[in-house]
Amino acid sequence: MMIQRKKINWPLLIGAILVGFMLFLAAFGPSFAPQNPMKENYTLKVDGKIRVPPYPAFEVPGYYLGTDRYGRDLFSRILWAVRPTMIMVISVAGVRLILGLILGMVIGWSEGRKSRFLESLLSTALSIPILIAALIGIFMIGVDRGLWAFIFGLGLTGWAETARMVSEQTRMIKTQTFVEAARALGASDRRILSSHVLRQIMSLLWMLLAFEISSTLLVSAELGFLGYYIGGGIWVEISDFNAVNVEGLPELGQMISSSLIKITDPSTLIIVGSVIGIGVLGFNLLGEGLRRRLSQEWLRGGRRFRFLTETAEEWLEENVLRPVLFWMESHRTALGIASVILIILLGSWLTFKSLYVKPLIAAETPIANSALKHLWAADRSDASGTMWVPVSLDSAPQLLWTVPLANGAAGRPSVKADGTIIISSRDKKLMAVKPDGTILWEAPLDEIAIGSPALDSNGRIIVADVKGSVTAFDENGNRLWRTLASTGREATSGPIVDAKGNIYLTVVDTVAALSPDGVVLWRTQAAETYLEEPPRLSPDQSMIFLKNSAIEASTGALKKIELAPPQELLFTDPSFFSGANGVNYYRLGHEIIGWHFEGAELKIDSRQTWVHEGTVLLLPYDQGVTAGGLTWFYYTMFGAETRMIWLDAESRVIGNYSFRNPNPKVIAIGNNGEAILCGSVTVRVNCINIPPGVDDPTWEISIESPTLLLGGAMVPDRLYLLLEDGLYALESQEKQP
Repeated sequence: MMIQRKKINWPLLIGAILVGFMLFLAAFGPSFAPQNPMKENYTLKVDGKIRVPPYPAFEVPGYYLGTDRYGRDLFSRILWAVRPTMIMVISVAGVRLILGLILGMVIGWSEGRKSRFLESLLSTALSIPILIAALIGIFMIGVDRGLWAFIFGLGLTGWAETARMVSEQTRMIKTQTFVEAARALGASDRRILSSHVLRQIMSLLWMLLAFEISSTLLVSAELGFLGYYIGGGIWVEISDFNAVNVEGLPELGQMISSSLIKITDPSTLIIVGSVIGIGVLGFNLLGEGLRRRLSQEWLRGGRRFRFLTETAEEWLEENVLRPVLFWMESHRTALGIASVILIILLGSWLTFKSLYVKPLIAAETPIANSALKHLWAADRSDASGTMWVPVSLDSAPQLLWTVPLANGAAGRPSVKADGTIIISSRDKKLMAVKPDGTILWEAPLDEIAIGSPALDSNGRIIVADVKGSVTAFDENGNRLWRTLASTGREATSGPIVDAKGNIYLTVVDTVAALSPDGVVLWRTQAAETYLEEPPRLSPDQSMIFLKNSAIEASTGALKKIELAPPQELLFTDPSFFSGANGVNYYRLGHEIIGWHFEGAELKIDSRQTWVHEGTVLLLPYDQGVTAGGLTWFYYTMFGAETRMIWLDAESRVIGNYSFRNPNPKVIAIGNNGEAILCGSVTVRVNCINIPPGVDDPTWEISIESPTLLLGGAMVPDRLYLLLEDGLYALESQEKQP
């Protein structure tokens, strides 16, 4: 007898390959990404010329598919983007399939007036475009709710196609003889539906799931093109009638929303759209292949695998296919429950990743545990220049007292461990002020001081002056020594002191180091421009940072630390700095890179950035990382608004605040990441306390004074502001325990 041969089920074969490819990318794609998907490249050298993004495909080494408009590697972003997109569409498709299955069985089983009413509702749901219904549903829930908004929006009417097919199958099955027999034996409708009808429909579920995933993926791409995607669709107001769409971590819907840069160059859109097209095509073919596989024509017999010998095919059928199918049939209930649980877990995980923000808990760090136990030890709170202090002022402080300075103040304040405030004046005096506002002692200076006095672990006070000299005083104001730290040039910053008592300060473009006894140890040119910021100690105090230079603290030798190719340093104002969490950082444009050494090998710990385009005009003026790992950027320009940006560890923007006072100063970053900003306006100084993630400050205060703000310090329950006309002490009404 001739064996009937079948044609190969090409849709099933090709669809399975494409779907397998998409699932492989979802599972392992990020591990193959050659670049950081969030890293922005504002300038790269292409064919010997400096060019700006977007960069075309295959023209820049290491960027196989080119970049988007922010210079982020498109190939790496696609490898990262498939996973969240697939989790989202599978979760939504699973919910739609369950709804369609349940409602379809109810509609197909019902009769009479109830049947006609339910059929009319089903027809109405089918007549509403899924895209319109999805937009309405997402708007009702709020796109900021992440996965739940998309489950609701895409499931609002998306179940209707499945329900129609299931209802038709249910009507056909309920006329079968075995259903009549079950009813004659006294089985209830619920019993017949669960034990007989559902059993017959279960074979369709994999086919229906494939079609649902394909449909969901296509609609999610359409929503992405309209600006609605997981974690996105949030608009941030820049100014009146001007807003930008915040783009977060890579996801295919988000990527397609920002792919069309200009109508004459749709290359990025074509690349991202092709990936989505592969997924849609794969699941459609898989669904069609499964439909053919379940058809009567296929089930009538014949060979299923023409490329195998008859013996191999018989072995495969007897030992693999039939046992698997029998096992799935006998465990269908457990498999169904497991599938639902898996869908819920995956959806919950994506929601967690989209919405969870790590708590801002202060950690014990090398900086917090250093020998410098003073409340405010230098210009920027500590010798590492973190600006972070382990205190918060939750209620608005009120003016407690003032210490007028007739000839004007100089530099900024420092605060000792016992609460004594150290300030200097323009009449060449160093002053110690008790916490109650009375002057404890005064000491003469040879020149006008600059910056904050630095406090060491032995209670000494170190002062730099405009002539480039450094003077040391004991805790009672007695002079210990005075040394010329420069070679005739003025000092341009206050000093900092390490745990051993060594002193460092900036002299125009050079860092000078002195021993605890005032002996000059070394001088190293660290910049090619005039700088007024103090140097910063690395968290382990082995290096000194000044802008883009890292110096060995022990020898003064410049360290060669290459965290980016030279061509990427153009127009990015790179800077080394220390985080309050004890990590070395490097800012490159709007990107923060965490790094450390393992022996002599440089290791990258983290990379963080945010979508700044359209929000800020210039590079950050200052930046830092709190003890809890919260990254902050401070943007300001003279005469314009100031903006504070906060990022969590996943590079999500959790705070974006604009302070419209011209050119304010960052006084401190509090224990919970809040920023204390103060700025002078005509005859007063305005201060605010703005935590990350809120629209309005926790408190605002004003101090009446026609003079400029020089600086300040935040300590437990107190905020000290040094203006040109004197020292102002403000105390919180709700004191911390």
